[in-house]
Amino acid sequence: MKDILTKDVIHEFSSIQDIVRWMTSCFSISNLWYGHGNNNPWDEAIQLTLSLLGLPPYLWDNVYKAKLSIKERELLYTKVCARIHKKIPVAYLTNKVWFCGHELYIDKRVLIPRSPISELINNKFKSILSKNQKPKYILDLCTGSGCIAISCAYLFPNAIIDAVDISIDAINVLEYNIQLHGLEHRVIPICSNLFNKLKKSTYDLIITNPPYVNKDEIRYLPKEYSYEPKIGLLSDDNGMEIINKIISKSFLYLKKNGILICEVGNRMLNVIEKYPTINFQWINIKNGGIGIFKITK
Repeated sequence: MKDILTKDVIHEFSSIQDIVRWMTSCFSISNLWYGHGNNNPWDEAIQLTLSLLGLPPYLWDNVYKAKLSIKERELLYTKVCARIHKKIPVAYLTNKVWFCGHELYIDKRVLIPRSPISELINNKFKSILSKNQKPKYILDLCTGSGCIAISCAYLFPNAIIDAVDISIDAINVLEYNIQLHGLEHRVIPICSNLFNKLKKSTYDLIITNPPYVNKDEIRYLPKEYSYEPKIGLLSDDNGMEIINKIISKSFLYLKKNGILICEVGNRMLNVIEKYPTINFQWINIKNGGIGIFKITK
């Protein structure tokens, strides 16, 4: 490993393709976890390289033969070493991610966006919302970076989205992303402990990806997760505390025909066991991921 990571490589590789191939080799023989947006070393290498070069990932076919300057190669080498030796996730090394095709700023104040809810947004909530349902007021609860709120603002151009988080640090990152996309008048940041500062009977659609990791599980997570804010991961009562509050209170904040979409991940069986009388519609996720349900008011 020491030989492949020698700094001499920056003089041997000149193109983006060369550096990504080398990076992939380095990642492949390292003990890394690919759970923050990518699931393999090749995609991880492309994300790291193109993000640091200020290029969106969909431009790969147009730029992979482009030559890199020495300064660019030195920067990439430094970031590769940090990824391998410190296990820092790529998104925190680049401060950039893409969610539903939209670029977002990310740092350690917020979780790295990776929710399979992105598939629902990309599919325009097909089979979840009827063709005639055009939600006017949307709530993104536990918003973090605002990835879901901002993506929904693009999908529903006439909607107003309240983006709520208990963390003022997350709200500050959210506000930056709102400005990045020019959505100041449509995505409203609100620092609130769940529904505390919200008006009842307001929303046509509530979408939430709350914390649901319990205290025992977090000790066994790969090191990459240690860089994320625990407030965005941990929930008491075996990971169910925040889920319980959302299920028990959300109906008060939905309009008559309102819908709640909630990700509970590996707490899915706990939810089914605890609420046997609720008709949860569990949503099939084709690209990986479990535990997203839909319920009506």
